[in-house]
Amino acid sequence: MTSSLADVPIATIDAVGLATVQDAGREGFTDIGVPRSGAWNQGRHRLAHALVHGTLDGPHPTLEILGSELTLTIHQRQTLALVGPADLTVGSHRAPHAVAVDVPPATTVTIHHRGPGPAYVALSGWQPRTILKSAATDSFSHLGGPRGDGSPLSPGEVLMGSASSQDDRVGCFVRTEESAPGEIAVVAFDQNKVESLCAGAWQVDDCARSGLRLSGPHIPASDPIQSMPVAPGAIQLLDDGTVIVLGPDGGLTGGYPVIGVIASAHLDFMADLIVTATVAFTSISAPSAIEELAAREEWLARALVNPHDLP
Repeated sequence: MTSSLADVPIATIDAVGLATVQDAGREGFTDIGVPRSGAWNQGRHRLAHALVHGTLDGPHPTLEILGSELTLTIHQRQTLALVGPADLTVGSHRAPHAVAVDVPPATTVTIHHRGPGPAYVALSGWQPRTILKSAATDSFSHLGGPRGDGSPLSPGEVLMGSASSQDDRVGCFVRTEESAPGEIAVVAFDQNKVESLCAGAWQVDDCARSGLRLSGPHIPASDPIQSMPVAPGAIQLLDDGTVIVLGPDGGLTGGYPVIGVIASAHLDFMADLIVTATVAFTSISAPSAIEELAAREEWLARALVNPHDLP
């Protein structure tokens, strides 16, 4: 029996450090206890997606590279784009970063992650299986990824899909790199405690896709609360003054007081923080957070350039 065009090996992972399958995440399943998950840095994922597929938002997955090196052997011609802190080698030649490139069959592709934060690789013909309408690897719920159990990629993994080189996308590029803000914006739920949060620098003691644990200025403990709904970016205050900022694989309910939430426009920058890094916060209003998100969306759209559209 012959394979369909969307069911052929397009690449094999020869070597990998820490990498996962990601996309925009699972929408609409929080009522049954499934987090959205998805790319830790949505902006980089969306730019890689747009370089290859032409739109910032869509169903196509990316490889989220969190550490070390990833080596692929390409079996079917692909258009490939890398966005984030990593270097790309196609065959024996260094390839440009944040540019859609053509990769012929029987070519070795190597991505050297240099951090901090995740990098994303989009492939034009890759079509992994989905669970609850998403291929995203969710380490908390043990969903998605190459085997459907939330595990990261491993050597020998075969990426399935089709020979789908997007010739009209080759040469598209990201105009400028996005720079991190000096302070991470927070929308306060408890203004007094957020003022304490913003009073000094915080150190990252632990970080994972489930969230970051921070230590820093003393914040008086809150009264115990009943378990409540939480979302990525929620800032939880523990009894000992430790702060936890939830990531994409964090739980959907929590029993610690939530003193505020990271503004959506700044949430991606939390993914770039590593252990021992320091971070400072600033309080902004909800209307200002909405304006910052709109401005970032405009920046993402303007950052993409298709040379075929230039006069």
